[in-house]
Amino acid sequence: MQHKYLVISAVGDESVHRTWLSDKSQRTFDLCLIYFGNQTGRFEKDADHYFAQQGVKFQLIHALAQRHPELFARYELIWCPDDDVAAETHSINQFFRLMERHGLQLAQPAIAQGDAAFKALRRHPDYLLRYTGYVEVMCPAFTHDAFQKVLPTFVENISAWGIDWLWTSMFRPSEAAVIDAVGVHHTRPLQAGGVHKLFAARGINPQADYNAVIKKYGLKMRRYHRSIYFDSARLRGIDLAGRKVWTRPWWTSVWPGEKRLRAGLRAA
Repeated sequence: MQHKYLVISAVGDESVHRTWLSDKSQRTFDLCLIYFGNQTGRFEKDADHYFAQQGVKFQLIHALAQRHPELFARYELIWCPDDDVAAETHSINQFFRLMERHGLQLAQPAIAQGDAAFKALRRHPDYLLRYTGYVEVMCPAFTHDAFQKVLPTFVENISAWGIDWLWTSMFRPSEAAVIDAVGVHHTRPLQAGGVHKLFAARGINPQADYNAVIKKYGLKMRRYHRSIYFDSARLRGIDLAGRKVWTRPWWTSVWPGEKRLRAGLRAA
């Protein structure tokens, strides 16, 4: 039975993707694995679609979409988690359901456990979702149309640093959200995976990649980047009662350093 949702991931030998299959009989999604390790047929029985190729996640997904566009044409929503993101089947089902119900083009589940680079992406238990306008490369999901729109960005660079901020410029704030009702576990520390050793071996500087994307596309989001990092942005959201709300009063929407600066100026 083919489902209308797709989970696709590039996986290595330490992948936690089997958490996604905790209840196979209830899943509403198909699973596509691109295995980049060295063991023939590893994880093949776990997947509805299986490929083996060396590389990094977004480059591999882009290459697969070029070779097999008909595969992606079948699905209405496509989730692209890293292989160290753990989530149970029912959580993924709920994530897809909420993304579709709220008409989101771009979304991610909140980070409930483990490291997160941006504090605004951590789970906020008082909300169903928050319209962050920003979704990180760790576990983004797209509608079919949004996937086709962002696909060329997947090969902007090898590290993928900066392409998620490019996505932010491609969608309205009301089309991109973090879904707090669904939390996932990031099981490895930030920048601890084998891919970062690969970057070092190849002389790839992710920060330089990020800077190049920002400069190339003229993205003016330094202040917003900071507010998402510190979780000081004032965002629209939906609370657990289904009400549209603001996440904080406008006068508290500052980053911590700015708050201290204002306090110092008042004291002076």
